Amino acid sequence: MDIIPLHLGVSHFPTPAVATQALQEAIAQNNTFYGPNEGLPELRLALAQRYLEDDGVPVPAEQILITHGAKHAIHLYLHSLLHPGDEVVALAPYWFAFPELIRQSGGKLVSVPANPNQEYALEVEALREKLNPDTKLLILTNPGNPTGKVYSPAELQAVAQLMEEFPNLHLLSDEIYDGLGFEGPVQSFLRFEHLRDRVAVVNGFSKSFAMSGWRVGYLVAPFQILHKATDLQLRWISGVSPFLQAGAAEAIRQRHQIWQQFREDLAQKRTLVMQELKKMPKLKFTVPQAGYYVTLQVECCLRPQDPSSPFQLVEEWAAALKDQVGLEVLPSTNMGMPAAVRMSFAVPDEILSSALIRLKAFVS
Repeated sequence: MDIIPLHLGVSHFPTPAVATQALQEAIAQNNTFYGPNEGLPELRLALAQRYLEDDGVPVPAEQILITHGAKHAIHLYLHSLLHPGDEVVALAPYWFAFPELIRQSGGKLVSVPANPNQEYALEVEALREKLNPDTKLLILTNPGNPTGKVYSPAELQAVAQLMEEFPNLHLLSDEIYDGLGFEGPVQSFLRFEHLRDRVAVVNGFSKSFAMSGWRVGYLVAPFQILHKATDLQLRWISGVSPFLQAGAAEAIRQRHQIWQQFREDLAQKRTLVMQELKKMPKLKFTVPQAGYYVTLQVECCLRPQDPSSPFQLVEEWAAALKDQVGLEVLPSTNMGMPAAVRMSFAVPDEILSSALIRLKAFVS
């Protein structure tokens, strides 16, 4: 039996031709040697221009560090900011790599769960209760992974107000799916310029540009943290290949055409998924506002809610889904959300249709 892998964080889109062409031109021009550790000026300037044009936010190119993927950017940032025992508050659900990255950096994770019945809306008081004057960092994922939640301007403003209440609190905003918003532009937290000395943003090219194998990401951070991160990158691994950055720079310049094409395709797939999931009442879900995942609440398929179910843990349910009908999804336990799974819909239409048929048969 073939396995349909809907657990992966990668889309079916080919890498945009403008990026691969720019890469090939850079190689033909012999740009195959060491580049600046902090990144090519061409790419850093293109990213700075992107924030100015899209968000109206002036970001100095010198405040942007090009990294070996977004995960590496997060790793560098956490190591540059945290000291052993520092408390890190994360709004759950969050990307599954965050707990381990925080642990490796000496931090202590404090999770603030969101309510799926409230469409993962920001609960300000619940967040405030987890903060204290010694909390070092708040992690925000916008758009959300695995939920596809996009925080509204009012919710972002509420977070900014909390940062004003806690003047020692830093914020890291993971915005790697920001080009894939279905309901208009996704606002960057960089828009709160009065907080920029405590705000960092991580982003990259894997998701919104279908360039996951390129391993190009970036970090926008206050200068004192960016200098530490830049030094760590130099010591650990050095800079990103110049020809990869040349391709990324052209992708950024052509971002609106690329994103529109991706969003139109994903929006159609999202519509199909929502239509079919409504026929499976045991599975609870919210409509993703961005990205290419849907989070399924499967508690009704587990004991004790379903006394006749052979499954008590979501991992058991997901394993049976794979073994019995050949559909692989990702349990969200290590994302701070038990009794749920993440399912991608960024696959060709015929594969997605087959996956939904298998899911319905299994749940039924």
